[in-house]
Amino acid sequence: MMKNKYKYLLFFTLISITVLFLFLVNNIYSLILEDSKKNHQLQQLEMTKVVSGGIAYFLDHLIKDMNFLTGNPKFNNNIIESRELIDNFRVSYDQSIISSIIITDSLSNIVYYSGKEPPVWVENKLKVLLEEFHNSFAVNNFLVSEVLPERLDDIHSEKSFLIVLPLNKEVNRKNSLIAYIVNFDSLIKHFILPLKLRSNDFVWILDGNGRLIYHPKHEEMLFNSIFKTNADCRSCHISFETQLKILQTKEPAYGEYRVQGDEPSKIFAYVPIILENQKWFLAISTLLPDVTAKLRDKFQLFFVLGIIILVTMLSFIFIIYFLNLKRIKSEEARKNLEKIQDYQEQLNHSARLASIGELVDSVAHEINTPIGIISAHADSILLREEENNLYKEELDIIKKQTKRISDYTKSLLSFSRRIAFNPESVNAGDLINESVYLLQPRFREKKIQIVKEFPPGAITIMGDKRQLEQVLINIFNNAIDSLSTDGRITIKLKELNILQNKISHNQLAECVKIIITDNGAGIIKENLNKIFDPFYSTKEKDGTGLGLSISRSIIQRHKGSIDVKSEDGKGTTFTLIIPKNLY
Repeated sequence: MMKNKYKYLLFFTLISITVLFLFLVNNIYSLILEDSKKNHQLQQLEMTKVVSGGIAYFLDHLIKDMNFLTGNPKFNNNIIESRELIDNFRVSYDQSIISSIIITDSLSNIVYYSGKEPPVWVENKLKVLLEEFHNSFAVNNFLVSEVLPERLDDIHSEKSFLIVLPLNKEVNRKNSLIAYIVNFDSLIKHFILPLKLRSNDFVWILDGNGRLIYHPKHEEMLFNSIFKTNADCRSCHISFETQLKILQTKEPAYGEYRVQGDEPSKIFAYVPIILENQKWFLAISTLLPDVTAKLRDKFQLFFVLGIIILVTMLSFIFIIYFLNLKRIKSEEARKNLEKIQDYQEQLNHSARLASIGELVDSVAHEINTPIGIISAHADSILLREEENNLYKEELDIIKKQTKRISDYTKSLLSFSRRIAFNPESVNAGDLINESVYLLQPRFREKKIQIVKEFPPGAITIMGDKRQLEQVLINIFNNAIDSLSTDGRITIKLKELNILQNKISHNQLAECVKIIITDNGAGIIKENLNKIFDPFYSTKEKDGTGLGLSISRSIIQRHKGSIDVKSEDGKGTTFTLIIPKNLY
């Protein structure tokens, strides 16, 4: 049983440790992964803010310069007089970003441009923007066109957009325009390259119409709108929910999305760029495995170390288990040997008891025969010379002592269960007093003080007086032997009702409680459980080891109980509980 118990405990421990280890590894990896993702996304968010802030600042500065240019007194509708100002102004900017400056007439026809020849789509866009100005009642505002390739039939050509301001400030005279053609590719690269993005990071931009206007890795998808998808779009993207969410956002944010079913997830951050009538959404994305690659390498080392620690722990547990199992087997073998020895001792003890029982029976009968003859002759002498018997007192002593010997032989027969049990009404107080009286010579010899605590009135019980007297005498004799000179024995007599299986079979019974306490040497703890065993005695010379064994047998015969409490060097207390009625 014990072996199986430890086996199940070991199995449960191993399973628990393994499950706990896997749980901890999974949770630690998840926490570190989430932390790594979030840190990278926050870095991406900061970079998008830097780029968008740079673009917004550049364009805002450009608008202010354009207003400053058109407000110059030398600048008027006479194009010839204004050319020098326009040319000088354009040269002051990075010509890779500001490719042209255009002046139009009231019909949005180009009357002059400085720099690179405008793309063919410019005049149409200028007309559209002029119409928007006519529908607008704002003063000193500007408009921005969509981003378009220079050649509409070639999406790989350079991309540009227009920034347009009215030349006339009055609302009703918004006819002629000044426009900048801004090279979109140069503008974006001008602010992206300084970021020194890692190889696994890339920037992409949507405009407010859902068109992809910049992507370094998928140029073939440029100018496609998420609102007008085709088979090519759906072959790559499983959905455009993420892009739709971006278009509805007004504040910088970050997230995670998946392009294709078999492609790993991407994490990204994005920020909106507001340009008057246009809106761009600049995002920086990274493949999640690229972000977690170093983390996985580090975690593999952590996992290997964890496995080593786990294996070490399990090995240690196995070693402890087998050592403990060996110890348990040794302990069980020792206990089995002790049990065998106990059984053998009990068997020998039973054999001795059987032999002693026969011997006691035989000796008691042999003693009773001459004792009976002596008692009979004493009676005969007393009857013959009853009146003038000079030896009457001596004969009475002979009769009393022969009766006493007869009583002791009856006690021996009681131990062997061969003497009759004769219960009668017994006064408990008188029983105790008579037992004390019989031992008065021994009490006086050691100057032992007897303290009695009896309740008023007589307390009677049904019992065999001689046998109960023998119990008390045995306890008193043991107390006398343990006491030194001037010792004390306290005897308490009480009545009580008690519920005890051995006494009343789970019913309330009236009982007598006798408590005998001495202040003698006491009994050591190791011997306390042995004092009721037959033939066990701590008296080296005079003890037979039958006194307390016979006493317990007598009390059990009276359906009572006998208990002992003792402490080495502090005395002993015997407690007798005897029912008042045996039936």
